[in-house]
Amino acid sequence: MEQQATITGLSLFITVVLSCVMLAVPRKYILVPFVIGACWVPADQTVMLGELNFQVLRILVVVGILRLWVRGEIISIRWNRFDKLILAWALVGSVFYVLQWLTMWALINRCGRMLEWLGLYWVFRQSIRSWTDIRFAYVAFAVCAIAMAPFVAAEWASGANPFASLGRVTTALREGNFRCQATFPHAIMMGLFWATLVPLFVGFARQGHKMLFWTAVAASAFMIVRTNSSTPILTLVVAFALLLVYRWRHCTRTVVWGMVAMLVALDIVMKAPVWHLIARVSVVSGSTGWHRYALIDAAIRHFGEWMLFGTHSTGHWGWGLQDITNQFILEGVRGGVVTLALFCVILFIGARAALRLSLHQGKKDEPYLAWCIFVTIIAHCVSFIGVAYFGQITMIWYLLLASIGFFYSQADKAHRPVARTVAVMSPQHA
Repeated sequence: MEQQATITGLSLFITVVLSCVMLAVPRKYILVPFVIGACWVPADQTVMLGELNFQVLRILVVVGILRLWVRGEIISIRWNRFDKLILAWALVGSVFYVLQWLTMWALINRCGRMLEWLGLYWVFRQSIRSWTDIRFAYVAFAVCAIAMAPFVAAEWASGANPFASLGRVTTALREGNFRCQATFPHAIMMGLFWATLVPLFVGFARQGHKMLFWTAVAASAFMIVRTNSSTPILTLVVAFALLLVYRWRHCTRTVVWGMVAMLVALDIVMKAPVWHLIARVSVVSGSTGWHRYALIDAAIRHFGEWMLFGTHSTGHWGWGLQDITNQFILEGVRGGVVTLALFCVILFIGARAALRLSLHQGKKDEPYLAWCIFVTIIAHCVSFIGVAYFGQITMIWYLLLASIGFFYSQADKAHRPVARTVAVMSPQHA
């Protein structure tokens, strides 16, 4: 569960400045305050209004909605299948969560979450109208990555978090190594934040500002290693591996089915279930792969307990299993199997749309950028096995979802001509 803290004077000042900037800048720069807020303001900073709490990202969402409305910049968006899935996932998960608890606290909590989740998605969906808009956001992320790396280096050298004056952030020590986290609520969250941005840093480097983006990749890799955490490092390795096989992207379906067959075969021949392989993953000393395995195993054994509306607690599943370090399991625990299914469908539909767009011979570099989006989705899927998202990383997750919502229609348009050609060539049309 996220820790909340009353906002500090410095964080409040930054929030006010970012809000004013958002109201004043041209529309194409509207994502920049979100980027700066996510990178430089700790996630626990909260403005309390009675029983309601407004974190910095929620404040920026409200300001962003107000700005789009006041300046008449709201456009009519034809909702596609992906947009509807996002809405269904958020609504179903929230309704089931409230039904599970049946308390006013649960209702207020889900209303706040809905403002954050759907608000971020809607503002980003309104703001992203071209690849150029997405690229500009990643230019801002690249600048922030380069600017933050020296602070992380100082944190690694001294063991003191240089952002302590902004909020309740520390530097943990594990097995004699510092786990740097900068402004983020946990070292793993910082590592995954930058690891899931790397694929599009690489993608946009083809379009210009190569020095900026490749320097950002190097800075991100440095910060990821200094988190001393296995999940971000593995996510980065998977992302780089997938970026290297771009020329063989046409074989993706065959590779996926081959991996499924391999996992089934391993499950048959192994004495332990195939997900026990997670327990053996250890990139850095002190990794807790066994906890990830035990959580998945317990969730499967207790399926009947959470399948309908979720469950209040997983602490009785086993020692330490109240800490749900798996986004897939968290979706089920909070909203039952329907919410989990919708979440998985979103990932599948988004990855398929990105893959289709990458296979379509569109404008220069567009297929490669679409492949980088595909790689980013897979990177998030890898990270979901080892952690449940909280803090600033939710911002880049919804930025990714809004980006997929934008080009989902493009992927459909690119696919339809093929479908029409097949229809013309079929026997019934002969």
